[in-house]
Amino acid sequence: MFINNLMNNLKIMRELDKVLDSNEKVFWEGAPNFLPFVVGRTLLILLIAIIFIVVVVLNAASKNFGGGLLSLLLAINIIWIGVPVLLIASIFLYLSYKRTYYAITNKRVIIQKGIIGRDFQIVDFDKITNAEVNIGVFDKLLSRSSGSILISTAGTFTYGKHGPIPRPYVLSNIPNPYEVFKFFKKVAHSVKTDIEYPNVYRPKTNLGYRTSYNPKK
Repeated sequence: MFINNLMNNLKIMRELDKVLDSNEKVFWEGAPNFLPFVVGRTLLILLIAIIFIVVVVLNAASKNFGGGLLSLLLAINIIWIGVPVLLIASIFLYLSYKRTYYAITNKRVIIQKGIIGRDFQIVDFDKITNAEVNIGVFDKLLSRSSGSILISTAGTFTYGKHGPIPRPYVLSNIPNPYEVFKFFKKVAHSVKTDIEYPNVYRPKTNLGYRTSYNPKK
């Protein structure tokens, strides 16, 4: 009941107008699902913390540093520190959720985020090299229809000792991810094709490839 009331009172801060061009049209826009984005990530942090406590306590107990009493005191101290850290992480995720928003326009993909100031990531369609849908564990457990779209460009790779490491742009935990992904692929293909074969400048005598893309629709 509390979760439902909280979700009903949530107001996402949509600030796309700060970066939209005057002739840019938004085809799709939306925010992440609350449960997998906030609750799911909080549970993940909690799970990692529990595993860490168990490993530390078992390690202390195995070395016989004061036996079970020292292990118990060590676990209590870790929990004493961990609870406020978990609370701060939950608040951070909640604030991040309220400021996260996504849009697909007739020119690009826009990702809005940021806790203090507003940050925008812009992904032009002609720069995209790959895209995929990811349905996570918490998408399955906490939401009827939720998932993330990962978008890669030539600039979303960093290089480590073992080669390139992908760091794609992510539309996290959005509703109806497969439908949005199919729409995104359709728009991306149309826009990229129109850039290579622009209908506006094609003479009627040219019977080459024609894209169905029309920015006015």
